[in-house]
Amino acid sequence: MAGRVTMVWHHFKEVFPMKLRTLSAAVASFVFALAMAGCAGNDTAAPSAQSSAPQATELPATTEAGSPADAHAHGDDHGALPVLADGQRWETDEPLRTAMSGIREDVAKNLPAYHESRLQPADAEALAAAVEGNVNYMIANCQLEPEPDAVLHVMIGRMMGAIAAMRADPASAEGMPQLVSVVNDYQATFDHAGLQPLTHD
Repeated sequence: MAGRVTMVWHHFKEVFPMKLRTLSAAVASFVFALAMAGCAGNDTAAPSAQSSAPQATELPATTEAGSPADAHAHGDDHGALPVLADGQRWETDEPLRTAMSGIREDVAKNLPAYHESRLQPADAEALAAAVEGNVNYMIANCQLEPEPDAVLHVMIGRMMGAIAAMRADPASAEGMPQLVSVVNDYQATFDHAGLQPLTHD
């Protein structure tokens, strides 16, 4: 367990600059919890689009005791992140595809406002809440093999860092662009038919 936490923390420090790492201790706590959290089957309902994103009481945004990540913890040690051969993609399941489709849709909806420097704090907060809801849904419901599970956890950590930055400053370069990057990395490495990459245009 200690080795896994150390590995994820080192990766977190490499991915996010110091100014973002100091932004919120909750982000680091979330990443630590993800290092011990796996995807297990539940009957949690899929979150709706951002316009009706679930409230925190329905899908908690933290990983304290009782949250999806905590309730579905496992003891598998991911170790070093696996890499697929060129042209291959990680397998997905329906809950993961549902959650990532929702995240892509909500990011795409807010991307023009970000590029035009008119993304308002309320809209950034709504997007952050929608991403959190989808993350908690995928943690609670997806069933992945250990290798893609480990890769997904790193992407989740990146998304949580991005929404923390966006909540502090909707115009942050560590916010919306990082969400776009995660969606595109997922699209390029996971087998999710029909999901299109996002552009910065």
